[in-house]
Amino acid sequence: MLDFAAHVVQSLPTDGWPEVEGAEPKSPLGTLYDKVIAETAMLLLCAASLPDVDEGLKERAGLLAALLIPLARSSSILAGVCADPSRAAHCAVAHAVLSRLGYPDALVDQLLVESTALGSQFGAKLPEDRLEEDWVRRTWPGCTTARPERGLLGRSILGRQFDVLGCTRFDVYSFTHVIMYATDFGGRRTRLPRPSSAIAADADAALALSLDIDDFDVTAEVSMTWPMLALAWSPAAIFAFGLMATVDDELGFVPGPTFDLNSYESSSIDQRPRYRFETSYHTTYMMGILCAAGLRRRCFPLKAVPLGDSTGSGLALARLLDREISESRWRAAFDALSPRQQDAVGSLVLTILLRRAKDRGDLSKVRTVLELALAHGLAEGPAVRQAVALLRRSASLSRIVARGRTLPSDN
Repeated sequence: MLDFAAHVVQSLPTDGWPEVEGAEPKSPLGTLYDKVIAETAMLLLCAASLPDVDEGLKERAGLLAALLIPLARSSSILAGVCADPSRAAHCAVAHAVLSRLGYPDALVDQLLVESTALGSQFGAKLPEDRLEEDWVRRTWPGCTTARPERGLLGRSILGRQFDVLGCTRFDVYSFTHVIMYATDFGGRRTRLPRPSSAIAADADAALALSLDIDDFDVTAEVSMTWPMLALAWSPAAIFAFGLMATVDDELGFVPGPTFDLNSYESSSIDQRPRYRFETSYHTTYMMGILCAAGLRRRCFPLKAVPLGDSTGSGLALARLLDREISESRWRAAFDALSPRQQDAVGSLVLTILLRRAKDRGDLSKVRTVLELALAHGLAEGPAVRQAVALLRRSASLSRIVARGRTLPSDN
């Protein structure tokens, strides 16, 4: 992963943004300059924080740090911070990480400390954003650590029940980012605002969204829940990790949501790196951070999905899936499991079915899926509870509508 990141960094312009609007950028990642640099630094920090780092990894980490320093402290990034102090905390990520790893810069410290202090006064920020700022201050040796805001984690998305049937990619990203920052990417234990079992159940349900839309970017981030919180991996999480690892082994990277294999294979050898970095740098980084978290906490997934109870739930639920799902990557991997392994990840299929039925407004399908879940002993979990609540609300709405039809008209 560090070698992949080094190639990504080398593809970036050393002086920041493309010079002329409308001109072809020097790099496919030029318009994501500060984001790529910050996320590269996060990957570097996670790799450098592993226990028992061998000399080969130290050498690659040092090379990546050397490539990152001039970009993290480039005039374009620092000028942007001067002009817009509200972005200072995010732009300080790479500098903070490099300082922590033994590459300080006092002059940059002075500018960024002043800018972050000013930027924190501008506008109301979500708890998730303030958690990121807290993480930057903890990471950054040159920053005066502010007193942590009490109850901040409980006010974040992690402190409330997750809308597993209606959540969006943005909601899931917020969920995963809170876990990353609160735990220092798995290096710090923290007191959770809810039972870890409830948070893990929400993460299992979030995997249903990410796998159903064939998005390894979200899948990799959600999978961090288990190692970063030092939890035993669920069957669904083991299944998701195995799927990503298989694709990584085949391609040498983890494809992002916009990656198209046909376009990649039809491009020339010279064009492939550009396409790979443009579509898949972030997803590959997240896989690297996921693996580092597992090594850091010594919390690894099993090599194969465990066997579930032999109820036949997995296959029974799969029969209700729409035909278009048969072409998805997760469905092909699911079909390759044994029947009892399919039972172990039956709740994943259940959540996918309920989400799809709810999105289409197909309450009859919701009821059919719930009846099948009950018959196979899958009546627990947030997706089932929220689906039952949906049917109850719908019944109340039907009574209200029916009452309106029976009222005498004014005429």
